[in-house]
Amino acid sequence: MAVEYGESLNGIRSTRMTSEQIRRRMLDAAIASVGRGGMSLGFPGLQMDEVITAAGVSRSSVYRIWHSKEMFVGDLLNEAASRFSDELSDDHALRTAIDLISSRPDLHSSEAGRLRLIREAIRVVLEQNFYSTIDSAAWQSFLATSAALLVDDGNEALRRVAETLRQGSDRFIAQMAAFHEALTCLLGFKLRDDFAGGYTLYAVLGSSIVEGLAVRHLSNPAVTDNFYVGPPTLTDEPTEWAPSAIGFLAIFDQFLVPDPDFDPSTICSCLEELGRTTGGRSAAVDAP
Repeated sequence: MAVEYGESLNGIRSTRMTSEQIRRRMLDAAIASVGRGGMSLGFPGLQMDEVITAAGVSRSSVYRIWHSKEMFVGDLLNEAASRFSDELSDDHALRTAIDLISSRPDLHSSEAGRLRLIREAIRVVLEQNFYSTIDSAAWQSFLATSAALLVDDGNEALRRVAETLRQGSDRFIAQMAAFHEALTCLLGFKLRDDFAGGYTLYAVLGSSIVEGLAVRHLSNPAVTDNFYVGPPTLTDEPTEWAPSAIGFLAIFDQFLVPDPDFDPSTICSCLEELGRTTGGRSAAVDAP
């Protein structure tokens, strides 16, 4: 294993670094230098000497690990893909839904009230999700890299990147499916018996609506950023809906039905448990 000695504050070489530590310094420095918004396939503007200086390692040690800039870029793309795909999920969604449902215990006991709550949760969370997506440099980098990888030239490094992106997408879908399963079960809804695919398909379709609108936003934001009058939620008055929320509501209406065996008295204890697991504020409510 190659090692190198870094410099201490007084200029005397004393810190021993392994090849893995050098790799980590270089990859961290390179991602920081291009910035999240600057990731593109091949990193054409990447200057190796600048990255080496920022990493605080020697040029010779770097080229013992990577024999060329192209080899380094292959590893860098894979590292960036892994980081960026892990940042795609929005961990605020469940806390937002918990706070909303906790704030209206008067709607817990009736099926009509719980439908109002789940519609409002969809309206708020999907609007939030859409705007967090289009503002996310991680998502933009994920999109750019995914599109570029559609051209398969047999490059093994790029195939590794494609696999990393796929794994990241699988994790995101699994997290989204778990969120929607928790939300709908909490409020007494279940998937129709005649649909295969479960919450995974539900999440795939829902995320595709958001991501498709986000792509459209890049070229024509006037179309995607309008709001439309939609069904009422917490009151009887018509409510403004973002297109992403309207699209997801259509999926909900097609996939979900009320669970006839649901016990509304379980909502309070479930909210408390979810509140603890998400680290949000206490979700305890008084039964209506």
